[in-house]
Amino acid sequence: MVLAACAPARQGVFLTRDFADPATAYGRALREHTRSAELYSGLDTVAKAWATWRSPPLREALVATTAARYRLGPDEAERMRAEELRAARLAWEFHVALYTPSPDTNDLEKPDTLWRAVLELPDGSRVEPVQVVALPKNDKSRVEYPYVSPWTREYTLIFPKTGEPGPEVRPVLWLTGPYGTLRFDFGPSDR
Repeated sequence: MVLAACAPARQGVFLTRDFADPATAYGRALREHTRSAELYSGLDTVAKAWATWRSPPLREALVATTAARYRLGPDEAERMRAEELRAARLAWEFHVALYTPSPDTNDLEKPDTLWRAVLELPDGSRVEPVQVVALPKNDKSRVEYPYVSPWTREYTLIFPKTGEPGPEVRPVLWLTGPYGTLRFDFGPSDR
């Protein structure tokens, strides 16, 4: 390995920063739009979770970084941008990675789960998801969401959007149930 590091760089080979590195637009947006929460019973871990709000700024940054990394043409990048922004206008969407010591309690997608997902808006209204999708494990997830690990399960949570909230509207996501509550406040932070 030391010898490889000393070898001259090959022409046409470029090493780039990690996709979600804070030096990238996406990395900065990911940091701003991701929250984590932990739930303990004494010294025992009940649950740990990470939630990323797929907000319009996060989606814009994802498109910009994806277009640069995959060297997308302008038309392809614009199509991707339009699709992402359309999805953001239609619904509130969150990527969630959840760890629980028991696989039986990591089942957000099931109708009889012990967890209840709720989205609270600044006006105090609360909505439940219209869709919860358990995501399959893949390498792309760990690139886009570096908090994903072999011990977490991933979900997409989609909540209905009513009206057109302004850019200053910041939601609060709750995962709650008999074990306790995980709260993800997407209000302004000092990140």
